[in-house]
Amino acid sequence: MNPERLPRRILLTSALLLTVAAHGGHVGAAATAPPATMIAADFPDPDVIRDGSAFYAYSTSSGNRHVPVAGAPSAAGPWTVRGDALPVRPSWAVRCEDVPDCGLWAPDVSRRADGRYLMYFTAPSAAAGRRCVGAALSTGPLGPFHPVGDGPLVCDPSEGGAIDPASFVDADGKRYLLYKNDGNAVREPAIVWLQQVLADGVTFTGPRHELIRNDAPEEHGVVEAPALVERRNQYVLFYSGGPYGDDRYFTGYAVSPSLTGPYTKSRRPLMTTATLGGAVRGPGGADVLGDRLYFHGWVGGARWMYAARLGWAGDTPVLRGDQTGSEPPAH
Repeated sequence: MNPERLPRRILLTSALLLTVAAHGGHVGAAATAPPATMIAADFPDPDVIRDGSAFYAYSTSSGNRHVPVAGAPSAAGPWTVRGDALPVRPSWAVRCEDVPDCGLWAPDVSRRADGRYLMYFTAPSAAAGRRCVGAALSTGPLGPFHPVGDGPLVCDPSEGGAIDPASFVDADGKRYLLYKNDGNAVREPAIVWLQQVLADGVTFTGPRHELIRNDAPEEHGVVEAPALVERRNQYVLFYSGGPYGDDRYFTGYAVSPSLTGPYTKSRRPLMTTATLGGAVRGPGGADVLGDRLYFHGWVGGARWMYAARLGWAGDTPVLRGDQTGSEPPAH
């Protein structure tokens, strides 16, 4: 996503009241600390993994990097941008010499059962004229990742193309791809889909399933950036809604007792600019790792990476005030 110039962000305060709405509209406990700044530079749509004792984060194109990758010794940092995880663009993507908006969006990295690392990403397709979901493989988390095949995995121009892929492995070991058809770009429904894949992550099996769509007024026609978590009694789908370039962008969630739905959206978002007291503007593009929620927020014309403690009221997500947390399990 190309950043839009926004007013300077309100400075962080030493004490911040976070009003957290649990599923069903009940208000949770207040928190007293703002989300922690992880990367004070442009690092949009962060995806974070743990591999052994190290942590890695990947972002939408920034600067001259197709997929920036950062590393850290712990979930809390310190984070250091290490380079470009996908140095060679896929052959099916438009050339940056031909169009100004050529960036790769919202990468997702996971480790396959064979030990190789699978990256999903979004790129503008030269043939389709829309953004589409592709895949790449690497033998290590820092890359270099190499694109798989000579075309995208998911690309239907009539649906607006496909963006914001995410991987999910269920308790039974089955692997899935989540993505959003970019319907709001062509005046069609924008839907978050779930598609089962084989162990390689790139071979589809069975039908796709609709999880949520852009049907709430506060979404302003946009739902995107899915991240799925399995709890004891239900599945929790985190997503972003609203215009990504301003304070209306938010992080919400929906729940379902079944993997394939139907999913019910919470009555109130998990994070908004207002509930974060203006400390983070337009909080979205979130990813979940252990008890941390990683996401971006606007600072001038850049989107910094932040983290907040994620807690649970039963199987309902809430934000917590302290930022210490625990280390999520390694792959």
